Amino acid sequence: MRTLAAAAVVAASLWAGAAAAQTPPPEDPALIAYLRDRAKEALDTTRYTAAITPDGAMTLVYLTGPNWCGSGGCRLLVLDRTGATYRSVGEISVARAPIRLLERQTHGRRDLGVYVAGGGITEGYEVAVPFDGRRYASNPTVPPAVRIQEAPGETLIRADEPGRALEPSPDKP
Repeated sequence: MRTLAAAAVVAASLWAGAAAAQTPPPEDPALIAYLRDRAKEALDTTRYTAAITPDGAMTLVYLTGPNWCGSGGCRLLVLDRTGATYRSVGEISVARAPIRLLERQTHGRRDLGVYVAGGGITEGYEVAVPFDGRRYASNPTVPPAVRIQEAPGETLIRADEPGRALEPSPDKP
């Protein structure tokens, strides 16, 4: 009976973690301010999809629009939050969703799984983007990123998410 109860607790916690990872975070004024500052003149064409890792340690922001995307994919920001301040720990230049948080770790942080295609890559594939101790690798098409297949992890940003419009600040026209 104890084994069954323990299994139920483990299953419930895994389900809760997966559900939390796939739920978009609520509108965060500090994140919106950070993104507005980054987007500057591209506000009117910028869309974003944000996800908080299950442990709450990182926020991933997938930026789309003409200023953020090219033939190889779109920009992925990897942010740490301290209080009301966000700090970049990575900016992946050409990523495609789905964006996954992998179980494998490098330098104490979980690797990110991104899909790469286009920009000269004829058949797309998933890669693990590692952390080097300071930042996540910026280009998933070259080492230290490595091609992976069926790596364990969880999807944080799905490919079918439309993203949210990044609106100008109410106090600015």
